[in-house]
Amino acid sequence: MKATDSSTPFWLGILALAQQAVRDPLTGLYNRRYFDQTLTDHIEIATRYNRSLSVVLIDLDDFKQINDKLGHDAGDIALCRFSALLRANARKADIVCRYGGDEFALLLPETNKENALRIVKRLKKIVPADLPSFTAGVAALPSQDLITEADTALLQQKLLQLKPE
Repeated sequence: MKATDSSTPFWLGILALAQQAVRDPLTGLYNRRYFDQTLTDHIEIATRYNRSLSVVLIDLDDFKQINDKLGHDAGDIALCRFSALLRANARKADIVCRYGGDEFALLLPETNKENALRIVKRLKKIVPADLPSFTAGVAALPSQDLITEADTALLQQKLLQLKPE
């Protein structure tokens, strides 16, 4: 069967639906579904070829206060600006996702834990003062569960911030 010009809108519609299934509608970043699917593939490849792979989970600090004090539109703007910052500072091979709410995930191929921590440190330095700061947890292969390890590291960092000095 030969594709005709009249089938083009149909295929464009299919492509648009495919993008909607893996993209966050607010930020344009990949969504958690895409992250989960892609993570499995990246782990298999990195393990097979003995390559580095890191995951960074990011949580915006005190984000609820933005919504409560300034409204949800201001919160949406902050999420979009933070997403743009992550995207602008990612390599082509990196996968930047909105993990949920005010949480983001970075999948960093060819990056060991030490370099992933450097990336987090660099990102912390360039967040503008009018955006919320963030807390991050990092995990890298070899790992039994990258997400659990990154989440545990994130929670530990949050607890360190709460400790009085």
